[in-house]
This record gives sequence, C-alpha cells and structure tokens, in this order.
Amino acid sequence: MTDSPTPVQTAQPFRRIFHPTDFSIDSHTALLHAVKLALAVRGELSVMHVDPDVTREGFEDFPRISPILKRWKVLPPHTGEEDLARSGLAVIKLRAVAKNPTEALLHHLSEHPADLLIMATHQYDGLDRWQHRAVAEPVARGSRVPTLFIPMHVEGFVSKESGAISLRRVLIPVHERPNPQAAVDLTANLAALLGCERLTGLLIHVGRAETAPDLTYPMRKGLVWRSMICHGDTVDVILGMGEDFDVDLIVMVTSGHDSLLDMLRGSTTERVLRGARCPLLAIPANQ
Repeated sequence: MTDSPTPVQTAQPFRRIFHPTDFSIDSHTALLHAVKLALAVRGELSVMHVDPDVTREGFEDFPRISPILKRWKVLPPHTGEEDLARSGLAVIKLRAVAKNPTEALLHHLSEHPADLLIMATHQYDGLDRWQHRAVAEPVARGSRVPTLFIPMHVEGFVSKESGAISLRRVLIPVHERPNPQAAVDLTANLAALLGCERLTGLLIHVGRAETAPDLTYPMRKGLVWRSMICHGDTVDVILGMGEDFDVDLIVMVTSGHDSLLDMLRGSTTERVLRGARCPLLAIPANQ
C-alpha cells in the first residue's frame, strides 16, 4: 500500500464526451455522469438520439441540461439552455433516423471521434442476450473508445441532487495481457479531475504472484493503492471483490473478443459488466 502526500499535475485524459440517449430514466443517470465529467474538463458534450422511423424537427424532447446545472448550483436561477456556455460546457444535440441504432452511432463516431463514451446499458445475459438487441457493448467495441457504462438501476457515483462525487474505492483487475497501466493512470486522473479527497485503487490479479504485471503507480495526496492476489474464476472473483469492498467503479483494460468462445459468451469485460452493481469504465487496449 502506498500513500503520497505530494499532489501532482495530471494530463487531461479526455475532452470530447459522447452520450447516446433513449430518453429513459436509466439513460438520464448516464447523462448526469456525462455532464459532470464534461464540466470537470470544461469540455464538449454531444448528446445523440436515434429514432427508428420518425423524423422530428427541433430538440424539445431532448433532456435539458440547464435544470441539472441549476440544481447543482453551477448556473444561477432563471437561466436557460442558451446560458450553458457560462458553465464552461459546450453541448451539442444530435438526431439520426435509422433502423439500426448501433450502425448510426458508429457512423457518427467515425466522422466525429470522441474521447470518452458514456452509456446506459441493460445487463442481458444467457438467452436474454440473444433475444434483445444490445447497443452499448457493440458501440463501445466497434468505436474503440474508452467507455463508461452505467448499468440500469445503478445510481453511480454522481449525485442527482447536488452533483457531488462519491468515488471512494475503484476496483482495477490486472493481468499480464492486455497491459493494465492505462487503467491505473486513468483512475489517478479521475481522482484529480473530480477532486476526490480520498480514493483507494484496489488492484486484483487472478493468478500467481509471479505473473502479476509490473506497474507504475501515480502518486498524489489522498490516493492509496492496494494490490491483492486472488484465485478462482476471473469474472466471479472480480464481481465478488466488487461486492465485498462495495466499490464505486470498476476500471478495466479490454482487448475485445479474442476467440470463438469470447464471441459466444462475451469478453471478460462484457461478462463483468453484465453482473456489475456499479459503473464500469472499459479502456480498449493500446489506447
């Protein structure tokens, strides 16, 4: 365990945030996280809705950002959407008409790249996964962009009422491959960006101690690193440790589908996502 009293400057890990919305309550929770992170970097937030067959004019049905910022006391009362720039946040609202939302979202991202995706996700597994068309997982896999998944019925680490951050414990599964250093670095960056006074990074390696990767741990005030060696099924261990330590976020580097079995069952990250009870940040390998 390491605890450093000296704060360090961290590079801004993202600026352009992309959030697909279906206007549901679960999508709104993901929107709150997108707004909070975009505010933290004073960045650009793109909110996109894909309609299967109806062309609509205007954005009156889109979620409004100004009431969120007024509730969080970022904007004063009696301000509207036209005043969002006063918060340092640039918001872009987008529409598309397409039968296949995954294709529409990936097409947009190919022409307008983002640094971070934030999406609500249904946790379908087994037969249900084949009976329901998933969107979040294939968009993240196809775009190769770091993605913060907010499972449905999960509140996450951003308070709806105040915008306060409750990020105290982050679980980081580490393996020889893919290299997990990016997960460690991004966890430290998030702690700095979100002003976390005390955050513990819990690194777990499922396997033998001699196969645990050699990592560099960024040091800053209030940031603690703890490493553990575990044994058992990787997905079961990650989900079990997440519950035992009541973590607020799981951060994983993912290499996607490496085999036919992965194609059928999903990657390790996708299987963890389907059982997680907190948000999961997936970082494509080599990003």
